[in-house]
Amino acid sequence: MRKIIYVLVAIFIFTSCKDFKEAQCTGVTGFKINKVDMNGIDADIILGIKNPNGIGFSIYPSEFDVKLAGIGLGKAKLKKRVHIDANTEKDYTFNLKSSFKDMNMMDVMKLVNSGGSGMIQVKGDLKAGKFYLKKKLPVDEKHSLR
Repeated sequence: MRKIIYVLVAIFIFTSCKDFKEAQCTGVTGFKINKVDMNGIDADIILGIKNPNGIGFSIYPSEFDVKLAGIGLGKAKLKKRVHIDANTEKDYTFNLKSSFKDMNMMDVMKLVNSGGSGMIQVKGDLKAGKFYLKKKLPVDEKHSLR
């Protein structure tokens, strides 16, 4: 039993010496409106995520506040865990579902008149990690839509 404990401690010491770089959100790479009706909006926000490390990790269910042209649209949510490969930079899709019942009529009219263009802002935390080690990565990105 002692040998197993010594081996586990040795593995922990050698792996903890490895230099770990923080993953980065490289920005909003796209925004797609799936459906807009009198009840609300269903859209997809595409975020770029870069992992400069030699090991992969997972992004756990996370959510962001989303604004389009200064108007709060609600929360974009990643509903299931996503694996990020080692040494990669890829785009990942987050789904936004929001109800217009909490918005005033002027904001709804501004959204309709903007035609889905303007500045989109995504703000929140990505929950990332491996095994039992988890960390929140702050995201505050703005992107102009045309």
